[in-house]
Amino acid sequence: MSIEKTEQEPTAANAPHRLICQHVCRWTKTYAMPCHVLKALPDGRLKVLVFGDRYWKGREHVQRVRYVEAGRVVAAE
Repeated sequence: MSIEKTEQEPTAANAPHRLICQHVCRWTKTYAMPCHVLKALPDGRLKVLVFGDRYWKGREHVQRVRYVEAGRVVAAE
């Protein structure tokens, strides 16, 4: 997993990674949210800046820092 430092402001549009998430309620839905990897932690987790709120349209401006397992972050296609 490469941590890319960019000169531009991190946004959902220029996010180089995707955080794989699951919503479970009567059914299971898997989706990916745009994110920037900020730091790799010594325990193997990643500190990521995630954009959006459950991948709902119009929520791309919402951004949160999350600490997640490295296996949940993939490169954007």
